Amino acid sequence: MNNQQAPSLLLKYNPQLDWLAAMHYIANYFYEKSGHLLRLEAYHKTYDNLIKYNSQRPKYDSRYDNKGNGKVKGFDVFYKNSSSVKNLQCWISYSYTDSKRNEANYPYMVTPSYVYKHSFSIVGKYWFAGLRSQLSLTNSFVSGRNYNNPNQTLFMNAHTKGYNNLSMSWSFLYSQQKIVHFSVSNVLGASPIYGYQYANCPNTQGIYDRRPIVPTAKRFVFLGYFWTISKNEKDNQLDHL
Repeated sequence: MNNQQAPSLLLKYNPQLDWLAAMHYIANYFYEKSGHLLRLEAYHKTYDNLIKYNSQRPKYDSRYDNKGNGKVKGFDVFYKNSSSVKNLQCWISYSYTDSKRNEANYPYMVTPSYVYKHSFSIVGKYWFAGLRSQLSLTNSFVSGRNYNNPNQTLFMNAHTKGYNNLSMSWSFLYSQQKIVHFSVSNVLGASPIYGYQYANCPNTQGIYDRRPIVPTAKRFVFLGYFWTISKNEKDNQLDHL
């Protein structure tokens, strides 16, 4: 049983809001042998005292209460192989999340817009000994998210498309504790749409105009220098890059 205080943003509007409550049931399995690692986890969680309000967004004259509730179930799978091919590490992870909540200004229990039902990623890292460098490739996929389209009858019944993100990085071991690291995200230039922002009022045809919510930039490029200061002169950050 876990309890959490209401967000400060909402407490400033109503200091009398009760604490949020959650009950977690988790089962997991872990196996590791000869460079192979497998981790499985399944869970079921219920939520009570979630905060609801009667306006489009939180504001000072909204009515607040703790009559919301929710539930989530799902499982995670993680497998890592670091021994089958010399100098190669690879791992695969998958998550399934089935979440329903009646919170905020929702009229009934729905899947929130911030939940991905499916997420999958595969990562590969190869160490080039002659170049003292590590190449890393990460391919991630997430399914679409729910969003509310006021032009439809049902609440939170629209869905964005899933999208794929391929990222890569190159790490050069300048010395045992000094690394030059370069990375770039979304190499293929995918253009995900996270949802839509709708006008507050309909146009002359009775339709709510909208604009897509997209990343501020297609790619993120990073060039950094990592220097590990440790009594153990063999320590560095290469496994975390």
